[in-house]
Amino acid sequence: MGMFQWSPDTTSNLPGGYNYDDSTIKGFSLTHFSGRGISTYQDVPFMPYVGTVSASPATSTMYQAGFSHSNESASPGYYSVTLDSNIKVELTASLHTGAARFTFPTSTNSTIMVNSGGSVSGNSSNTGITIIPGGNEMTGHATAIIGSAGQSYTIYFVVMFDQPFASFGTWNGGTVNRGSTSSTGSQSGAFATFRTTVVNARAAISYVSLANAEANLAAENSSFNFSGTQAACNTAWNTVLNKIQVSGGTAAQLTEFYTALYHCFFHPNVFDDVNGQYMGMDKTVHTVTSGHTHQYDAISGWDEYRSGLPLRAILAPNETSDICQSLVNWGAQGGGGLPRWEQFNRNSNGMQGEGQSTEIAACYALGATNFDTASALAYMYNDLAVVGTQSDGNTVQPNLSSYLSLGYDPTSASNTLDLSTAAFAVAQFAKSLGHTAYYNKFLTASGNWQNVFNTSSGYMQLRNSDGTWGGGWSPSTETGFTEGSSAQYTFDVPYNYAGLFSKMGGNETAVSRLNSLFIHNNAGPAYAFAYIGNEPDEQNPWAFDFAGDPAGTQLQCNKFETELWTTLPSGIPGNDDGGSIDSLYVFAALGFYPEIPGVGGVVLGSPMFPHAVINLENGKTITITGTNASTSNPYVQSMTLNGVSSSSLWIPINTLLSGATLDFTLGSSPSSWGTAPADAPPSFPASAGGDGTK
Repeated sequence: MGMFQWSPDTTSNLPGGYNYDDSTIKGFSLTHFSGRGISTYQDVPFMPYVGTVSASPATSTMYQAGFSHSNESASPGYYSVTLDSNIKVELTASLHTGAARFTFPTSTNSTIMVNSGGSVSGNSSNTGITIIPGGNEMTGHATAIIGSAGQSYTIYFVVMFDQPFASFGTWNGGTVNRGSTSSTGSQSGAFATFRTTVVNARAAISYVSLANAEANLAAENSSFNFSGTQAACNTAWNTVLNKIQVSGGTAAQLTEFYTALYHCFFHPNVFDDVNGQYMGMDKTVHTVTSGHTHQYDAISGWDEYRSGLPLRAILAPNETSDICQSLVNWGAQGGGGLPRWEQFNRNSNGMQGEGQSTEIAACYALGATNFDTASALAYMYNDLAVVGTQSDGNTVQPNLSSYLSLGYDPTSASNTLDLSTAAFAVAQFAKSLGHTAYYNKFLTASGNWQNVFNTSSGYMQLRNSDGTWGGGWSPSTETGFTEGSSAQYTFDVPYNYAGLFSKMGGNETAVSRLNSLFIHNNAGPAYAFAYIGNEPDEQNPWAFDFAGDPAGTQLQCNKFETELWTTLPSGIPGNDDGGSIDSLYVFAALGFYPEIPGVGGVVLGSPMFPHAVINLENGKTITITGTNASTSNPYVQSMTLNGVSSSSLWIPINTLLSGATLDFTLGSSPSSWGTAPADAPPSFPASAGGDGTK
């Protein structure tokens, strides 16, 4: 959500900054990304210390501090810890700023270090800090690397303290310069010592300029009122979490649900300043597009298109429209292609596929429609049909030429599946906009999944450019598949399960295969079993619905909800990737899921809670009741929609967004509910004569 994320970093240097198993904190930095597999961000860490800064923090670990979880507290909008050094640190934030309260033991050497060169991925020489003693202030900037992408970004910061500096200094590399007021370089930083026990700090950042950082601070955090800032942050988070109100269930289930929902709103992040300015991908300053509130960054494609952004589209369509517009803006500034993994004002180009197009189309279909759809479609076309399309110096689809000529990517079966899904989603988006030519073109391309389905094995497989199948194959192979196996990816055709199941030999065979897949539900990537802890399996539990076995969906969702999510520190089944895995949990707990990217509707499972209300932005509500809901009663016996009995496993999104009531009656055994062929959700084959086969 916000630009500013002041929180602790432990010594393992894991992505996200914090490892629960660590017992030492090295700093409290201003920026974080939750859930990506590559360490990045963690800019400008602060560290309190009692004593004299004798060795440079750039080269010494002496200022790190042990801590215990028994002396730690965290909740939305607030973090505190009492370090083993007996210094208490409290942190909170607003959209662009943060507030900290440092409570030291009685001392005349209460010191706070600000490490301008402390970004986790390292800093360039374009990094520095300045002390303004008379204003109790420090300002600076840091240029750092985005993960493993090799691209850089620059962050500007200002921090003000409520106490005068008794002494101060800087460091550069291994040298400490007491009394110095400035330092520049990749290992620069500054410190100030206070002759008091309580020091309040307020800080702000900008990716445009120091002047903008100072304006952000003045607008949002103009006084040293830690409690007031914390209360405002708590209220903001409470508003977000009250978008869904669930009741009943166990205390653990309520904790798990709201923790998951909280995680779903960590990212993407506001990137513009209070004046609407942001640094563009073209490295010039832009202003937020008229009719929109914010420009967003930290927008992933592959991670978020299945669950993460679709959930946001339903719960927060105005914000999600801004996220879609942000992708359009990044496309305009980056060379005419949509960025595959956008961070700061750069395209880090991570992962594979064309999730960025899929998520825009999915969000539009689910109600987030206030963005420049014509430009979005143009950039989607560039990504999927124009070889060499660029985004921030990266070729968006490096193997597009082979894919277009062969109908598949000979280097990656999973990329073929992702591109086929994107083609389908873009076709539906084009159809909504009345662009028939694009609709026909991309609907035809959506059949390309068939080119990597080996009818002999009944699985998706890597296919060579000469048409032969890659050797050494087994259902558990990762060869040709990104972060998953052949068995897991074989069901990655959510828009045409009827076609896939027909090629498998029919619904009965498909159900048997799904049951075999779910013998284990979190096996890992290189197994012939499901891996709910990673994105390619998010859609697989819902595939039973399309094969006439809704009880299979109900059972498998219940199993992963109860087996893989807990209230323990390790309480989610894998890398959350910015809330993507937790968004699957939220959908499953509510009892529905947007299985078909680009199509406005949801498939049904069964609700976890006896009662849930989704408060929509249009003032309407979706009320979901689960009579007899419990972990031992996952099976739907009957259901009414708006008071009318229904056995359909598909609900159009407009029915939900107009305000709806879903009443489920649940039991401990499967029933015949939803098993008739007419009850199945829709499937969308490629157009006649264009099924993608070569």
